[in-house]
Amino acid sequence: MADLWQELAPRWERGRELLWESTRAVSDWLVDRLDPQPGQTILDLAAGTGETGFLAAPLLGGGGRLITSDLSPNMLEAAERVASRFGVTNAEFRVLDAGAIDLPDASVDGVVSRFGYVLKGDPPRALREVRRLLRPGGRFAFAVWAERERNRWMTVPAEVMVERGHLSPQSEADVLLSAKRNPVTIRRLLADSGFGEAEVEEMVVAYRFANAEELWFFVSELRGPVALALEKLDESERAAVRAEIERRAERVGDSFELGGVSVNVATFSPR
Repeated sequence: MADLWQELAPRWERGRELLWESTRAVSDWLVDRLDPQPGQTILDLAAGTGETGFLAAPLLGGGGRLITSDLSPNMLEAAERVASRFGVTNAEFRVLDAGAIDLPDASVDGVVSRFGYVLKGDPPRALREVRRLLRPGGRFAFAVWAERERNRWMTVPAEVMVERGHLSPQSEADVLLSAKRNPVTIRRLLADSGFGEAEVEEMVVAYRFANAEELWFFVSELRGPVALALEKLDESERAAVRAEIERRAERVGDSFELGGVSVNVATFSPR
């Protein structure tokens, strides 16, 4: 997985504004529930290009600290460049594994994670690690995508590629991870990991594309394994894939849309 994100990091940096504009409401929700205060230390876990943490950074003040982390060094380098665009000066950048976070116990006041793999594993190691890091009363705000079938931005490109023999169907591990992404299971996993009562809210979001070119950029550059598999196809087959994805995407006038559902969660470390 780390190798995948190493390869995709330059693409995500190029396309980050499209991703950010479509999903910023999720980050706003997370930062609101995290409620950063001056002087605190906040960890952004699996930060990608870092925008969610950068929304929190000004609220920490000069005496506070944002730790922007990701497993991919290339993604962190991109995040450093994005930080300058946000005017962030109180962030440090660390390569950290969500399943084994190299930070001391009770060392942070809050943790935020937007669309990271915090539910991976049985039980999820990342949840235990976040609980260990949080000071008493510290807050944890995170978002995961709801079950795969509720996210057409995932399913439409992948299904076309699977049907045409260019990708394998989902693995059993992928199916199990998808099944966890619902409010009932998330509340249970958090309770099992020692967190307090959780607020869970589903938020409908959509990736919106001004035209067919923007939709194809999203699919061919930003859709992870789909994008990498497309690179191996000849031009005629790429054109056939593109036409089928355009046919299945929602049309809004001349523009396109692929919808989804984010599961937003806020909880805390009991005192």
